[in-house]
Amino acid sequence: MGAAPPCRVRAHESGPRGRHARARAWWPLRVARLAHFAQCTLALTALLAAALSLPAHAGVTPETSRVIFPAGETEQSLQVFNANPYPVLAQAWIDDGRIDGVPQESSAPFVVLPPIFRMAKGDQRSLRIIHAGGQLPSDRESLFWLNLYEIPSLPKQQQPANAQAVTVTMRTQIKVFVRPAGLPYGSRELPKRLTFSLARAAGKLTLRIRNPTPYYASFSAVLVKAGGHSQQITPDMVAPLSTSTLALEQLDAQAGERAEVLFSLIDDDGIQAVDSVKAEIAP
Repeated sequence: MGAAPPCRVRAHESGPRGRHARARAWWPLRVARLAHFAQCTLALTALLAAALSLPAHAGVTPETSRVIFPAGETEQSLQVFNANPYPVLAQAWIDDGRIDGVPQESSAPFVVLPPIFRMAKGDQRSLRIIHAGGQLPSDRESLFWLNLYEIPSLPKQQQPANAQAVTVTMRTQIKVFVRPAGLPYGSRELPKRLTFSLARAAGKLTLRIRNPTPYYASFSAVLVKAGGHSQQITPDMVAPLSTSTLALEQLDAQAGERAEVLFSLIDDDGIQAVDSVKAEIAP
């Protein structure tokens, strides 16, 4: 029996998957301040449809899309569910999120207990995530990734002697944030402190997202409307105190024109909040 490379899935953050939520096949979407831009109904509908269009994956499923360690906390618990129609052997560890990372190479200051466990079809299991300390930045969040690696345990079946089988494994990743004490304001301030600017560079339109906050800005979708057209992009995350520049190859607006940016951010509970800003295209 051969083993194929693991299929890696990063948990799609949509819906109210709080720390005590239970895994479901879907989550209702909460849209913040929708009435503020009711005139953009069609564009907003397209943005939300894009944010929710990623395919669902069965497997060992965590109850949340993220784990947050506030200052002073050293342990969190996380429920995981085996949504597969078969038993699996699972391994859990935390690292920096590299696609080729393995547990023995991780230097993340975390221990996950139990590190290896078996789950029958439909089983639920509680994991203990222990923060072992370590020197981390005190002026911003730090990001790590929890890995859930699963190997299916399928019953042996009658096969010809020369038959070959391939075992397909899956690796799911969710975000783990360490949030230091003494940050100047709470994470709810993040959306209104982000800035969006558009400019032309090398003949192409670009969007620059600046995050001056100490928090990671996790986007599920961004929709830019300019020059009578629109383009949807997915910047994923913008790190604290940093900027991200994205090409808008489908748009051809000129300097001095007005543009609108609609964006969907993921909050601490995994809930999407949608907002919009207007910007002038710089030369």
